[in-house]
Amino acid sequence: MTVCYTWFHERFRVLPADATKDIVRIYARAYIMMLLSSQLFADKNANRVHLRWLPYVASLDDLGRYSWGSAALAWLYRCLCRGTNRNVVNLAGPLQLLQSWIFWRFPCLRPSDFNRFGFPLASRWAQYLPRNDAVDQRVVAARLSLDRLRVHDLELQPLVPDQPQKKERQPAEQKTEL
Repeated sequence: MTVCYTWFHERFRVLPADATKDIVRIYARAYIMMLLSSQLFADKNANRVHLRWLPYVASLDDLGRYSWGSAALAWLYRCLCRGTNRNVVNLAGPLQLLQSWIFWRFPCLRPSDFNRFGFPLASRWAQYLPRNDAVDQRVVAARLSLDRLRVHDLELQPLVPDQPQKKERQPAEQKTEL
C-alpha cells in the first residue's frame, strides 16, 4: 500500500511552531518514511511513499538497530537484476549511492576536478552537471570507458582493515648424528 509523495510533502513539509514532542516525533517519522521511499528504496517514479516502512519507524529509538545499509544494498541488487530484463526501460533503487560508488572505485569514470573530500561521500558529486552534449554520446563514451578498463584503473580496498600477519614458525632444524 502506498501514499502519494506530494500528500506527504504537503502534510509534513513545515513543522508547526507550537509542536509538542509527540508532533515532532510524528513529523520525524514521516520524514524518515519519505527518505526511505524516495532515496534508499525508491521505485522507478519515486513519487510514492510505501507504508511498509511504517512498522520500522513506529519506534524511533529502534531505528538504529536495523541494518539499513544491508537492506539498501539488497534492494539495489534486486533492482539491478530486474533492470537486466529486455523490456525494462527504467531503473529503480538507490542510484545516487550506485553512482557515488562508481565514481569512488572507478576514477577513470568520475568527472574531472571532483577529487575533493566531502561528507557524506556522495555529496562531492552533488554539483556535477554533465556536458550539454547529446545523451547518446555520453552513453557511448561511458561504454567505451568501461570496455577499456584495466586492473590498474580500479581502486580496490579490502573489506576489513589489514590485520597484522602472524609469522609462521620455521621448522626446527633436525640434528643428524654422525
